[in-house]
Amino acid sequence: MDTIDWVTEFARVISCSKCDPAICPKMVRDNGENVPQPGFIGSRFAEKRVLLVGQNPGNPNDRLLYRDRRYTGVLRNLRDNASIENWTRLESVLSEFVPEWPVQRNYFPLQESGLSLDEIAYFNIVRCRTVANSKPSKSMVSECTVNHFERWLTLLRPRVVVFIGKWAFDCGARFANQQRIPCTFMNRKRSLSAMAREENRQQVAAFIRANVFAHADPVGERTR
Repeated sequence: MDTIDWVTEFARVISCSKCDPAICPKMVRDNGENVPQPGFIGSRFAEKRVLLVGQNPGNPNDRLLYRDRRYTGVLRNLRDNASIENWTRLESVLSEFVPEWPVQRNYFPLQESGLSLDEIAYFNIVRCRTVANSKPSKSMVSECTVNHFERWLTLLRPRVVVFIGKWAFDCGARFANQQRIPCTFMNRKRSLSAMAREENRQQVAAFIRANVFAHADPVGERTR
């Protein structure tokens, strides 16, 4: 992982224009706040290699709007000039912004899993926002999985993948299975009772502990 040029890799994702807006009317992509979002890789990810995968970037609410604009501005700077200086600025902004993301605040059992934010990575099946946070179209999913998702699975070599929601799991689990990466998902079904939701959280935490902490180097044991 240390030999991967993440500066260039992030810039490649941010500059992506594979999806045709005429074919993907749900997509929200422009040269302002709505640029493709690569995701986040914790500074100590290599120690635990836990990867979270969501649906696609959400549109910011009023509480996060200021930080979101600062974040997307740094993304555009890195896209236009893939320099170490701009990469360092992005890391600084993410260190303040990621703790506010709903993924670990509301869904993922970070502490129960024995993890800290800097030990995980997070990205989405689809890297672009959608109108009213609607589910991405099949065309968007196809383009993103081929151009980004499969590639980043190979680059990151996670020990486990936790999909945030059944939709993300249905779109990405087969790629994890192809690389023999254990995976599961957080059940975000709104009809779940509080008890069922808590049970799912504990199941996911136990899954991570079993696959990450019980073995010294599961990645090395896989046939790649």
